[in-house]
Amino acid sequence: MSIISQKKSESKTKKTKHKKKQKLILDVEEPRVVTEPNEKEIEEYEPKEIVVKPSPQRSKDYNKTNELWDRVHYAHPNGGWLYRNHEMIKKQRKIVFEIIKSIAGNIFKSERDLCSITMPVSIFEPRSYLHRLVDLFQFCPIFFKVAAQEKDPLERLKLVICCVILGLHNTVAQAKPFNPILGETFQGNFIDGTEIYCEQVCHHPPISAYEIIDKDKLYHFHGRGQFKSKFKGYSVTGHSEGDNTLEFSDGSKIVFTTPVLLLKGIIFGDRIVEYSSTATFHDVTNNLYCELTFNPDPRGWIKSMFTSSKSNPTDYFYGQIIKITHKNIEKCKVLCEVNGSWLGRTDFDDMTYISLKDGWHPVIIYEKKEESLPSDCKYRSDLVQLKSGNSKNAAIEKHRLEVLQRKDAKLRKMASRK
Repeated sequence: MSIISQKKSESKTKKTKHKKKQKLILDVEEPRVVTEPNEKEIEEYEPKEIVVKPSPQRSKDYNKTNELWDRVHYAHPNGGWLYRNHEMIKKQRKIVFEIIKSIAGNIFKSERDLCSITMPVSIFEPRSYLHRLVDLFQFCPIFFKVAAQEKDPLERLKLVICCVILGLHNTVAQAKPFNPILGETFQGNFIDGTEIYCEQVCHHPPISAYEIIDKDKLYHFHGRGQFKSKFKGYSVTGHSEGDNTLEFSDGSKIVFTTPVLLLKGIIFGDRIVEYSSTATFHDVTNNLYCELTFNPDPRGWIKSMFTSSKSNPTDYFYGQIIKITHKNIEKCKVLCEVNGSWLGRTDFDDMTYISLKDGWHPVIIYEKKEESLPSDCKYRSDLVQLKSGNSKNAAIEKHRLEVLQRKDAKLRKMASRK
């Protein structure tokens, strides 16, 4: 049976009554991570089918029913992912105030890099950033695999775009991951046997390298990213700067970038995750290009008070796929429009390719045990202590490793001068 199919249905959909609670993607704010392989799950695993169908029509009262772009229930009315773990928010705000006091409030003026600030272990999750960065790519085994078997370059690019858009939901966990140590690694497998390899290749600036290899060698995905996280006003931005390269077994290649994450409500107000700036996708083999702009028409706080609420939410994105035939992009042929919400639906022209209300769930990751290197992040003493529930010892080990890393960095610097 084909993994991707088109559903030819009537463009006018009848309204149906739904149950009080609908099972949606990521109903919790932490992604599911499994360390021990479940043989039954592996044996019974089947990739979810990608069904392309006509985009639904919208009612006049879409803003009341959250119908616009089929946005899910945890989306804020104005846009963005709304956090609901108020206990965690309260704990984090207390720590933020302590950090501000310790650096005399300059954190907001200088847009200081958060990677350089020592954080208490109480706001950490028991994972390294090397493990966390794979969250964005947990739909690769489905979409990249189908894309590898797609002969039409345009349809292939659409599937890659869908994979990245869908992965944005998997990056909104509140707890902070541990900063990787130089030379630290992570090895794992998706439930279908797809292999994952990550390594911290630079300490300053912090650069992580990663690759995902399909078990059938249909695609090879790899990239390097420098993670930057800064306070900006009363918000925090986070972004992995660098290109991601997807190479298929037929020789074609797609290079893409990801948008900037914006975390609002650090000090007060609702805690909301947004995405801003752009994401670009370039099929260098077939000269196809797409630039998605997230929140393309930001209203701002004052403007929002005087304009209609029936506009696109801030989680809306828009772009076009073009065929590069001219140096001037504006003169190139537009093949299709792309728009939607990363908290709802993604449309290409008048066809819907993905919708969160169809029940998309991240593909499970298993950590490798027997094959993993001694440098694997799961062996870090601070992570081990935090996983076991011993926060006090985790803080002690975290400090010890930070001191050791600074010492090693100093020695490397001295050696380079000789």
